[in-house]
Amino acid sequence: MIKSITPIFTILLLFSAIALQAQEQEQEQDTVLTLTDYLRKAQYRQAIEYINSQKPTQDLEYQKALCYKWLNNYSKAVEILETLQNEYPDDIPIRLELAQCYEANLQYSQSIYQYQKLVEADTANVYFQVRKADLLYRAEKYAAALDNYLQIDPETYNLGYLKRSIALCYEKLNLPDSAKACYQAALEADEQDVFSALSLVKLLIQQKEYTEALLYSEMFLAADTTNAQMNVLNAFSYYNLDDYKEAVRRFEKCRAAGDSSLLVNRSLGISYFFLQNDSAAYPYLQQAYERDTTNMTVIYALAQVSHNLEQYPVAIHAYQNLIENELPNRNSLYTFYTGLARAYEKDSLYQDAARQYTIAIQYAPSNTQKMQLFFDLSTLFEFNLKEYKMAIFYYTQYQATLLNYQNALLAQDQPDPKEVKEIELKLNELDKHIRKLKTEHGIDYNEKIWNN
Repeated sequence: MIKSITPIFTILLLFSAIALQAQEQEQEQDTVLTLTDYLRKAQYRQAIEYINSQKPTQDLEYQKALCYKWLNNYSKAVEILETLQNEYPDDIPIRLELAQCYEANLQYSQSIYQYQKLVEADTANVYFQVRKADLLYRAEKYAAALDNYLQIDPETYNLGYLKRSIALCYEKLNLPDSAKACYQAALEADEQDVFSALSLVKLLIQQKEYTEALLYSEMFLAADTTNAQMNVLNAFSYYNLDDYKEAVRRFEKCRAAGDSSLLVNRSLGISYFFLQNDSAAYPYLQQAYERDTTNMTVIYALAQVSHNLEQYPVAIHAYQNLIENELPNRNSLYTFYTGLARAYEKDSLYQDAARQYTIAIQYAPSNTQKMQLFFDLSTLFEFNLKEYKMAIFYYTQYQATLLNYQNALLAQDQPDPKEVKEIELKLNELDKHIRKLKTEHGIDYNEKIWNN
């Protein structure tokens, strides 16, 4: 009886062992699936917790580093990857992830070093070469980046990308001709290369090569009329070629497409100003000035347009701004002070106008300009301020400049008889008018009115 029980018992033990082993294998399979499931569902924190509960292995630590990377915790990922790299220095995936995490953490020099090691480990891997060059560019090491890009065989990588990258380096190194050649080569490789087309046109505009910029922009727009940036550059090319009528048409098209940028508003305002369309120029110049209060061309155009539209307070403010920001330039200051004086006069601020006219005289570049200013002051004091002594004083100054003009005219080889006669008549009438004012207002001829 005992002998018959023993085999049965042995069989039962064997089945129990097999069942236990199967259960353990099933549990181990469930464990792997659980980690895979976490990763598949992007539950990276749960994946890290699970990994921490397991016995550390190279693969699990690598997976944990990736989880931290995907959670944008690059510093923690770097910490784990550095440890792994010390243990497995020849493992390319570990070094590659470390390079990428350094890059994401803006530690460019460390990332460049890792890519250099990757290049040394696999000299045929063009991706490593390109990434190293890209990072050198981002680290503003443009000469080194250029050298690395030039070492890459264009047959092994995207030609357009390489040419664009090389062009960007040339731009940063202030080698515009080389940059243009590379952008052109990139466009030859791909006519739809928007980045190269835009960069080339921008560079041509920066170099003031507006005719060529217009040519390339027109070529691109012939294939794609909807590109907003190229439409602006195209309009800007017309603007810089002084074709303001066509520039307006094209900038208005940009506005209609939703572009209300400073460049568009400023260019429209100035273009309309040169086309002498003050009412159209005014709103664009106002908008441009509100966004940039330092552009002297905009301010001057706004001053002139505002004056013409009888918006005298705006004109006064603009001229004041011009004077405050103008470098010592006699011609400009003469124009600005004269404009300010006339705006004050139109706004019935006669004392202010008189002061600005007086200052403008100091910057008048010629006898002709002084002659006009003396006349303006004379009439201002006589008819608006009723200060007759000052009016007589400036009439006499006007008379002196008119005599200078007459002498210069007579000194010519063949003076215009008609103009000579006109000056004589003006001088006679002016003398009569001065005498009349002195008589009517009892002003002594010898009185030093210029001391007032």
